[in-house]
Amino acid sequence: MGMKQKYKVQIAAGISFLLAGIALAFLEVWPEEHLTPFCYLAPVGLALIIIPLVRHWRYGDEPQKDERTSNILTRGFVYSWHLTVGIMVALFVMDDAGVMTMTVQNTLALIILVATFSALIFQGYLSRKEASL
Repeated sequence: MGMKQKYKVQIAAGISFLLAGIALAFLEVWPEEHLTPFCYLAPVGLALIIIPLVRHWRYGDEPQKDERTSNILTRGFVYSWHLTVGIMVALFVMDDAGVMTMTVQNTLALIILVATFSALIFQGYLSRKEASL
């Protein structure tokens, strides 16, 4: 069973990102911190390599999604969006009340983590719930 062309292209892009990060680090594009390009490009490259490998291992030549999985993904993202907005409102209220003060960088990092992990958790929960029906 061969790998889909789409996966091969994604893996090649991931390798390109990794090599670009390494090359820019060795060229010292940012002289004060020469590993900065690698730190930004390596995670993208690794994601572009790992995701297609996992999808190929998991699905092979079969379709990756159908109506059921699309519904689960959509509902998971909707629930995640609602939770993320609720967290943002709570952070705003706590900052306004003086209970907690965060930097913009910390706030954005928290919001990104909440949005990402809550979507994965909701989708996993909904998938298990649908499988048990």
